[in-house]
Amino acid sequence: MRNYTFLFWVLLLVNGVFGVDADEVSVSVMVGDSVTLHTDVTEVLKDTKIIWKFGDEIIARMNEADANPSTYDGSSAIFRDILKLDTQTGSLTITNIRTEHIGHYSVDIKSTDAKLKTFQVTVHDVVESVSVTKGDSVTLHTGVTKIQRDDQILWKFGDQVIRIDRLNSAADSRWSNVHLNDQTGDLTIRNIRRDQSGDYKVEVNTINMILHRKLRINISGVFSFDGVKKISVRDGDPVTLQTRITDITGDDVIKWTFGAQHTSVVKTDRENRRIIYNEHDVRFRDRLHLYIQTGDLTISNTNTEVSGLYQIKIIKGTYTIQKSFSVTVSAQSGAASGICGAGVGLVVWAVTVFFATRSISNQGVAKVFSTGK
Repeated sequence: MRNYTFLFWVLLLVNGVFGVDADEVSVSVMVGDSVTLHTDVTEVLKDTKIIWKFGDEIIARMNEADANPSTYDGSSAIFRDILKLDTQTGSLTITNIRTEHIGHYSVDIKSTDAKLKTFQVTVHDVVESVSVTKGDSVTLHTGVTKIQRDDQILWKFGDQVIRIDRLNSAADSRWSNVHLNDQTGDLTIRNIRRDQSGDYKVEVNTINMILHRKLRINISGVFSFDGVKKISVRDGDPVTLQTRITDITGDDVIKWTFGAQHTSVVKTDRENRRIIYNEHDVRFRDRLHLYIQTGDLTISNTNTEVSGLYQIKIIKGTYTIQKSFSVTVSAQSGAASGICGAGVGLVVWAVTVFFATRSISNQGVAKVFSTGK
């Protein structure tokens, strides 16, 4: 059993308003994670009874002031030694969760203000690790669609709290390249450095649950030193923008944009399993090819109109990787003129040297004949 708890992904789908007779909460976590399902009760009052069920099976129950609330392993014993009831609130914690714990949970609070609350728990059995290169930008997702007023989100790097105020200014200069999304709590690290590889933890504390997520960022190789990879190509030649990513799956979303306005040039449609090219932009019509396995983008028959900043976002369930490319296309005509100019200059230089040398030689001969006399 782990000594700490992780959150893989939480998505809150709430039917109705908090405080009414029934709330529905959907929770998605990782194998080995821990989740606390809240009753919304701040203090168990006199004569209150709380019953937790997994499906139709009772797995825990308690009465007011019960110092030793009961937890049941059930006929399959799948909950043995992993359940804990909070005697103050009746909230239920499931530790070291496994795939057999996927299912429907409900809490029946029997008091003067009777209430039934339900949870749908999904468990994933793949541990998430984020592989990036130096200079990438990476966003770690909390899974929260919108932070509510009383929600609390805390990010840590190892055991160090990443402190960011409301103006997105980090107290520690080490995190000056970090941005916190004030709507979702997602953490973005721009132009990531080698010393920022390691374990990131987030604690999401909402009215319904407390969840923890842990993501490990591994940095291998260098993409760029300033966050933008610079590429030069001659007019008419093709160019391929290589992401150096090899773990793209069919569920990932790929988005390529161009310029300061982030004009979409190509993206994947995950639901319909197709690639959508921007055929309305004549600059890119019939010039683009997306490699779905890596996200690489080839631009054929380039010209100066396609010079500029390209950005790719690869959106996964728990994180997003972003890379930026600056493409410069040099016109062939200019290059040819430069070559011709250089050639003419070389000819002029050669002729000048020839006549200068001949003049010197003639002077030398005259002197010899003069001396010979």
